[in-house]
Amino acid sequence: MRSRLLLSAVRGVWAQRAVGLARRRMSCGSLPLEELFARGGPLRTFLERQVGSEAPFQVKGPELVTVAKLLREKERELQETEHLLHDESEDLRKLAENEIISCQKEIAQLKHQIILLLVPSEEADENDLILEVTAGVGGQEAMLFTSEIFDMYQQYAAFKRWHFETLEYFPSEIGGLRHASASIGGSEAYKHMKFEGGVHRVQRVPKTEKQGRIHTSTMTVAILPQPTEINLVINPKDLRVDTKRASGAGGQHVNTTDSAVRIVHLPTGWH
Repeated sequence: MRSRLLLSAVRGVWAQRAVGLARRRMSCGSLPLEELFARGGPLRTFLERQVGSEAPFQVKGPELVTVAKLLREKERELQETEHLLHDESEDLRKLAENEIISCQKEIAQLKHQIILLLVPSEEADENDLILEVTAGVGGQEAMLFTSEIFDMYQQYAAFKRWHFETLEYFPSEIGGLRHASASIGGSEAYKHMKFEGGVHRVQRVPKTEKQGRIHTSTMTVAILPQPTEINLVINPKDLRVDTKRASGAGGQHVNTTDSAVRIVHLPTGWH
């Protein structure tokens, strides 16, 4: 009963908000890191002002400034190393090639870190969440894929030392999963999971395929933050109270005392 109330409350409170977030994500294109960090671009100009003395204040604190400085130093190191590719010594050129590959990997990591630091935080980042997975197109193979994804999130929660409680679980006939939901709680659980929502696709030869053909299957993931407080308002008009009395001959309480009372919530059918 508690799990069903929790699911209903979370879906009702956050459904409209989740739709808005999904629409904004779909409308935003994703640019390569090279374009985002292009010289003279708005992001590069912003970072240079944060690192230099032109910024009136640091909008993201010292962590962003530190990473931006490391990026500038690593890019300068890369440029200096690239000059060694034209050196007469073959050994020095090989060392420069290896160093360039290492620098490029570090630069990509620093750029990703900057992007994460620039993502605005939400009030719900510290909240627990409700995870829902549903099989999509692909029949039994989609259900098998859904089961694997649900198990993956459960193992990830265990890795992060989060609390994982299965609320709903509807398996298929051959070990797949039609639909499932779980409550996940832990430090910054929603912050780490909120971008997992959406349609996930797999292309592979399924276990149910006998001719070796590749199938495309889909499943959907919904991530709903749990509100810190849930206020349930129940209209008395939505309740039906059924009472039953004992029947029989004799006895001072027979036919006069309600021996069983059942309350039914008409909109949901819960009792």
